[in-house]
Amino acid sequence: MKKQPTGKALEEWSRRWDDADHTGKLKLCEDYGITYGTARHWRSDSGIPLCPNGKTATSPRSMRVTVDELLAMRPTINLDFVTFDIETSNLKADFSILLSAVIKPFGQDPIVFRADDYPTWENDRANDGAITRDISDELRKHAIVVTHYGDRFDTPYLRAKMMKHGLEPLPQMFGIDTWKIARANFQVSSRRLKNLVRYFDLGEKGQVDGGLWMDAAYNGGREAMDEIVAHNIVDCEVLEKLACVSFRYLRSIPKY
Repeated sequence: MKKQPTGKALEEWSRRWDDADHTGKLKLCEDYGITYGTARHWRSDSGIPLCPNGKTATSPRSMRVTVDELLAMRPTINLDFVTFDIETSNLKADFSILLSAVIKPFGQDPIVFRADDYPTWENDRANDGAITRDISDELRKHAIVVTHYGDRFDTPYLRAKMMKHGLEPLPQMFGIDTWKIARANFQVSSRRLKNLVRYFDLGEKGQVDGGLWMDAAYNGGREAMDEIVAHNIVDCEVLEKLACVSFRYLRSIPKY
């Protein structure tokens, strides 16, 4: 393992780190013979400041921004609401794999991720690193994420997978959990998404037989995956409707 650079070499290394995407950062780690965690420590301990755009500060920068500069800035996130839901082979990240995920921007078509679209599905199904990366890359583009019981399952499950595969944590986003809204405001027999959707006449949440998850996860069944993904999409569609009728009870939007 190489020693941590110093002086100008450290400044240059920090610039390369800040400018690189995730794949570039991994390559930089490989070039220096260090782990991703060590590289992050090098960067945080370097004392070299970042510019507001996240790049290495190499010269003083004015804090004054003109109107033209402001209008020309490219936003890093979409100021929108998205519903988010995942399907997995088990409820614990260390005993299961990601099967699919749906991120649905409000009023738009769903963005679908399915594990059987990746090359590892055939011979290395336990390796869900690529789908985890793609889900997190899309999710980090959005400002407000709506889930149902997501604070207890979807988000911590995804975080565990991201940590396992050496991915950078999600940025701070705003999160709305309709299960929490229901717990605080609705005295009903069950706060499961299926029951709330039926009770409030918002449509029908599909029911998928447990055997389909077994067929998909262990046999790689394409038809089983088709049904799981269809179920995943419906969950996000009815969750969007539940969020719309629940927003009036929302007093604040917490950060993840």
